[in-house]
Amino acid sequence: MTEPSSAPADWQGENAAWVTVQVPGAPDEVLAFCRDVGRLLRLSPYLDIRAWQEEPGPFAPGKRYRLHALNEWTGIERDLRLTVEAVDDGGFRLAYSEGFKRALEVRVAPHGEGAVLTLCEEYAPPAPDREAERLKEVDRGITPWGVAVRRYLLGMHRWGHLAAYRWARRYWLGMRPRERRIARLITWVTALEFVVFLFVFAIFWLEMRR
Repeated sequence: MTEPSSAPADWQGENAAWVTVQVPGAPDEVLAFCRDVGRLLRLSPYLDIRAWQEEPGPFAPGKRYRLHALNEWTGIERDLRLTVEAVDDGGFRLAYSEGFKRALEVRVAPHGEGAVLTLCEEYAPPAPDREAERLKEVDRGITPWGVAVRRYLLGMHRWGHLAAYRWARRYWLGMRPRERRIARLITWVTALEFVVFLFVFAIFWLEMRR
């Protein structure tokens, strides 16, 4: 379930884009999953990561990452430094070194037997002389990102006990977003062709039995 139209009260009135999804797993498990920042970013279906570096050490305020990536949705390529600014039991905040997009905030809350995950990207306040440039950087791919994270967690919840599935997921995340889309298209076309083959074979078999 995706709820891109609702946000926590402290984000109301801010320059932000967000997505909220219901995911399986205990909140602390989901939060630990999100703290693997490299994996979380790679789940974005429109972020083509060209280079990724992570400072050694535990996940804590001050931890830094370097990201060189092309956002296929906005067409903007950047070389960024990401810094963990705040960490608590409910989430964390990751600040960007440049651009109108200032930070990513991740929040996790309990929901029934699972959790609710919210990804919120914060933007700098608008400046009249740079409004067009700012609007170009607004990343509307955040909703597909939330959906991709939910799909990944659902798959791991159901099939993660299988070593082959875990290997396939790691290989999938190593692919570029465009390659994943092509592979998904080929998979669906192949599956459709197989269904058509079974249908034709069934008709042929029925005709032979007459």
